Amino acid sequence: MVSSQLQIDTGIGHEAQSAPVFQLTPESTIVYLDDLKHLSGEHVRTSVQASAEWAWDKGFTVSLSGDATLKKSPAKPDLDYQTVSVQPSLMHPLWGGSGGVGVNLQTFDVGGAHFRDSTGLILNWTRADAESMWSVVAEISEYRHGADLRDMDATSRSLLLLRQYTDPCKAISGLDFSAIVGREENRWGYADLSNRSALLSATVHWSMWGGDWSFGRSYRRAVFDESAFEDDPVRMDATHMTDLSAQWPLTSKVSLRVEMNDSVSRSTTRLYDNNFRQFSVTLRTQI
Repeated sequence: MVSSQLQIDTGIGHEAQSAPVFQLTPESTIVYLDDLKHLSGEHVRTSVQASAEWAWDKGFTVSLSGDATLKKSPAKPDLDYQTVSVQPSLMHPLWGGSGGVGVNLQTFDVGGAHFRDSTGLILNWTRADAESMWSVVAEISEYRHGADLRDMDATSRSLLLLRQYTDPCKAISGLDFSAIVGREENRWGYADLSNRSALLSATVHWSMWGGDWSFGRSYRRAVFDESAFEDDPVRMDATHMTDLSAQWPLTSKVSLRVEMNDSVSRSTTRLYDNNFRQFSVTLRTQI
């Protein structure tokens, strides 16, 4: 038995930030990139997400998922971004839910240049019913960079706890809570590039004006082992993130999605202070 899903997003957007820094995901370390000169502009974006599951004997399930994102800014190539990832996994009923082991392979390009390759091992457990879901995910990943950025090679370990509620009350269609703790250790022993971090997130979902809405707030704190500069205190980053989105169905398979993302980062090493804002309009097709 095979089940599959395919989602294709195509859209336009505008983004602006105050410093030449980059953050691959909300839980990842803020990175300073000297080559980023243009900090605002319009972009076009296309992404594809696909997944398939095969049910085997004795309760085993094999899954394969992947996604690819291409963001291009014709006038500001520093804003270009590209990522491809593949995640094969094996799952089996465990402790009243489903446990699994998988591999996460990713590659990232930033500003038109190759940035990072990541290879990760994932252990996960999920239990779901009609009203809620628990999920625990542990991951260990190796980050590898090109020659110009090889000082950033690292090992990353993280633990995610996710709690979701479906229709908790009449006005709210969903509530999501998550917590992530992580440790990133530089491969070459650079203490100013090694850190411990924690991320807390909460998102509420509701229906209004014929669409599905969501509002989320996140807070991330990262404390580094040392400072990169002699006279500075140990580097500590604090980031507040706000996400607001709305999605309206156009047909049975196509939706219009509007999204706003805002992120404010403050660091004891002021080089990493940043204000980021993005607005996008996307056509989403689900097959």
